[in-house]
Amino acid sequence: MSKTYKQYLQEAGNVHLAYYLEAADSLNIEYEVLVKGLLAIFRKEKKHWYIINTATPLTNTPSTTIAKRKNLTNRVLSKFDMPVPKQLPLKSKEDAVRFFNNYKDIVIKPSQQLGGIGVTLLPKDRKDVLRAYSYAKKHSKGTGSTKVIGEQFIQGDNYRLLVLDNQVIGIVRRKSAFVTGNGKDSIKKLIEKKNKGRKKDLLKPITIDNEVKQRLDNLGISMKYIPKDREEIRLRYNCNLSTGGTTQECSKETHQYYKDLAIESVRVIGAKFGGVDIITPDITKPTKCVINEINYNPGLRLHYKVQQGEVVKVAIPIMDYISKIV
Repeated sequence: MSKTYKQYLQEAGNVHLAYYLEAADSLNIEYEVLVKGLLAIFRKEKKHWYIINTATPLTNTPSTTIAKRKNLTNRVLSKFDMPVPKQLPLKSKEDAVRFFNNYKDIVIKPSQQLGGIGVTLLPKDRKDVLRAYSYAKKHSKGTGSTKVIGEQFIQGDNYRLLVLDNQVIGIVRRKSAFVTGNGKDSIKKLIEKKNKGRKKDLLKPITIDNEVKQRLDNLGISMKYIPKDREEIRLRYNCNLSTGGTTQECSKETHQYYKDLAIESVRVIGAKFGGVDIITPDITKPTKCVINEINYNPGLRLHYKVQQGEVVKVAIPIMDYISKIV
């Protein structure tokens, strides 16, 4: 009898590793969890390999370092004429204010971090910019002189294209955390209700942080606001699953232009595997777009926990590929 994902999760102790265990069973690959929540060994015939959390044997040190440091990714991709947003290192609060004055619609974020932590989108005045700079610097994992970067904000939807060698094996549209009104409950109450459903689906809750407060402030409302029936309130700008976002599978509607762009961007940084984040107003046809970042060890959950569309079990082709090259 086949195991459920919850059983794999219990065994792995890690949401990402669990998908690789499930894939291993489907491919008749032996595995053993060596450190619960962290490390597993996989064996096929006389070969063996390890996966640590989300890190697979498909990563190499130079491409990992480039992808980890968002300013390096931006610089390398622009060198190859790939579409990227305008970006500058911000070494002081004054740098941040100057960048805001030049571009107005901006993002201030840590030079190195995961899951949207420390990111502020669309600060609206000097006070917001100063607060955003401090917030990004506090959460930055950057070790060099550049701990904070400023980036031009590009309008459009955010898409994750998962690239494996010369193929795109999964595409999802990422939607920011939102609530839908019923004419009775406040935004705070709607978030509480939605988080109960997310917990049941093994997803992290919608977090009420600086970005949510700023977003509501920009809309001229507060947590006490009662949305009308079916009124949708977008709670944040970033669309990370870890902060309450949702995903929709959209491989069929994606134009080949974006698939080629994703494949080329992973090749350009010297990798074989990566999650490419592309922002575009229309995924169905070639138009103005940017590559926002490349994830060197992408989490797989956003491909498995889609709210719309069919689940694409991306761990299976990844494990199959690894078994052939190690």
